[in-house]
Amino acid sequence: MMRKVKRERMKRIVVVSLILAFVIPCAAGCSSAPQRTGRAVIETFLQLITAGEYADAYALLASSSRNDGEETRANRVTQKEFTDKYINIFDALGISAVEYSNLSVTNGEILCKATFDAVYTSGVAGDMKNSFSVIATREGGDWCIEWTPALIFPEMEWGDTVRVATLPAERGEILSDGFLLAATVGTISVYAAPSKIEDQALFIAQVSPLLGMTEEEIQKALKKEYNDVAVLKQFYSDELSASAAEQLLLITGVGIDYGNYGVQREYPYGSLLAHLIGYVGAVPSSSKEELEAELAALNEGRTKLDGLYTSDSIVGRLGLEKQYEQQLRGKDGELIYIRTAEGTNRRTLYRLDPVDGYDIELTVDVELQQRLDEVMDLVLFGDTTAGAVVVMNPLTGAVQALSSYPSYDLNLFTRGISGKEYSALLNDPAKPLINRVTQGLYPPGSTMKAFTGAAALDLGVLDTEYAFDDSQIDDDYWTPTEYGAWIWTPIKRTHVNYPISGPLNMRKAFIHSDNIYFANAALLIGWEAFEDYMEAIGFTENIPFDIGVAQPQLVNEDTEMSFKLLADSGYGQGEILVTPLQLAAMFSALANGGDIAVPYVVEGIYQENGVKYDVVEQHVARLWKENVISEAAIDTITPMLKDVVNKEINGTGRQLRVENCVVAAKTGTAEIGNDKSREISWFVGYRTGVSDEDARLVLVMLEIPADTKYTTLKFDIARAMLELST
Repeated sequence: MMRKVKRERMKRIVVVSLILAFVIPCAAGCSSAPQRTGRAVIETFLQLITAGEYADAYALLASSSRNDGEETRANRVTQKEFTDKYINIFDALGISAVEYSNLSVTNGEILCKATFDAVYTSGVAGDMKNSFSVIATREGGDWCIEWTPALIFPEMEWGDTVRVATLPAERGEILSDGFLLAATVGTISVYAAPSKIEDQALFIAQVSPLLGMTEEEIQKALKKEYNDVAVLKQFYSDELSASAAEQLLLITGVGIDYGNYGVQREYPYGSLLAHLIGYVGAVPSSSKEELEAELAALNEGRTKLDGLYTSDSIVGRLGLEKQYEQQLRGKDGELIYIRTAEGTNRRTLYRLDPVDGYDIELTVDVELQQRLDEVMDLVLFGDTTAGAVVVMNPLTGAVQALSSYPSYDLNLFTRGISGKEYSALLNDPAKPLINRVTQGLYPPGSTMKAFTGAAALDLGVLDTEYAFDDSQIDDDYWTPTEYGAWIWTPIKRTHVNYPISGPLNMRKAFIHSDNIYFANAALLIGWEAFEDYMEAIGFTENIPFDIGVAQPQLVNEDTEMSFKLLADSGYGQGEILVTPLQLAAMFSALANGGDIAVPYVVEGIYQENGVKYDVVEQHVARLWKENVISEAAIDTITPMLKDVVNKEINGTGRQLRVENCVVAAKTGTAEIGNDKSREISWFVGYRTGVSDEDARLVLVMLEIPADTKYTTLKFDIARAMLELST
């Protein structure tokens, strides 16, 4: 006998031509009409199953297999249970067709035995071939099927179910310089072996205080036993003390497993690079609609075989964990198996192994990063100081270290941060949750003068011979007279460490960071040319990076330009705002022949393949902006920037004092708030005359009280990062 019948989900097609001769006589049930032979009822039963007519198939069952009452009876099945079992199993496996063959029947007066082969065409597991045996018996002159679950799969017994289990992919790691920064680690699982528990009440009473669990929680955990293992509680590697473990193991029925029963995300260095790496957590949502939208976005381009995100999924919430979620996630596997009533696996029907997520390798020098964090902790003090530091190769854009200070321990979030802890972070006046490196927007202060000076040179407005007529300066204030009636406050010179002797040229203006000189330069350039030049450098678009960077600005959208605003913009005040990362990248044009490389921190994406790594994606160096500053302007400005930090000259950066390399740099200060009690303090500088391998640019931005005791802190941080290792 060879029959093949197609079956569609949600729509059962009765194959009339195959079953007409047999269905009609028995449609009312096994005892409603005599069957001609046992073979005929077996054939009819199989045909009804292939057609998805489960109610009619159930009508053919023997009374010893049926349960027509309301109470549960052992080794019997109700019509609903019978129907649901076939539908659920066939749907889980995506069975679209069943083909029977090799039917062999042994007839008897009371019993009719038959064997046959079947092929289930599964969209999940492919062709599933099995051999079956079935018995038809006479009941009151009629032939009926003695049904057991073995007619679905030969190994199935009463009480067995078919289960679909997800085999989760292991999340990829984030690492740098050989150091694991984000890893998926096995948990410590305290479990019970129920078969070894003699007195459950005593067991629960003993275990409860040691695990910090209620008796109800332990009872619930015991009910989830699988293969004589019930996981009671899981811990991170540093959470279960040796003494607690020792006491637990003295209780009969308790075991401790290290790594086999669960995994969790761990950040071995806690707060190191916290704002860059980010953390994982539940899918964010404040409503059902938001959850659905989040899941739709996460599942875009994924299929069921990839492992779809659900409301129970753990996903990247911030930083690289979020930005590279799809690469880190991997593809889940699936296990479909016959589960015994005791919870063991009787037979694996289908297994799709998971594909672990890709690993992400960073450009960060972890030892340098640790040194940066150490210096930040030593230099900054109290809750009135905060800041950001960027250390990068200005030639390639590779980020070597980053700091947004203060930071926070990423493990607080993955382990379940308490409301009290979260409230403390939110209310901390130093705002540790803010990523100042990429999201903080600040006025660049006098660091802007490097760009204003370059613009004046490139546009032919000023040259090295030009000197400002300081006779116009009255007690450190200048009121321009060539732009109509000056209705605004005068331009104030910054404090100088000693009186400027001789003409106020560009070199002296850089050394002493003179506001008046660069305000005048901006006015001479004019707003349109100034705006075009600064747009070319990147002051109006956010720079590409591995995580999002806030967009800078030259002026507010609704601002009406004035001469005063233009003058203020020339020395980095006005309405100019920029992130530390972007300012560092733009400043690198001075160290890179006028080009700005795209800053990056992800060196590559790799897939672990046994003992080796396969490259999935490698960073390709590229420029963001080309020739934004001319070589001539760079050659003119660089010696001036070296003088800024020359300890023999009384410039604004004289306290840097890097001994083993020559640095070109600019300092800056911008006031915060109307009361001017706080300020943004900048330093940005780069090594000169070094190999490409040793090329380094360091930017320091500090939010500090406007007090002289804080003004040198930026130099202490920059010095530690700029010194060449010997």
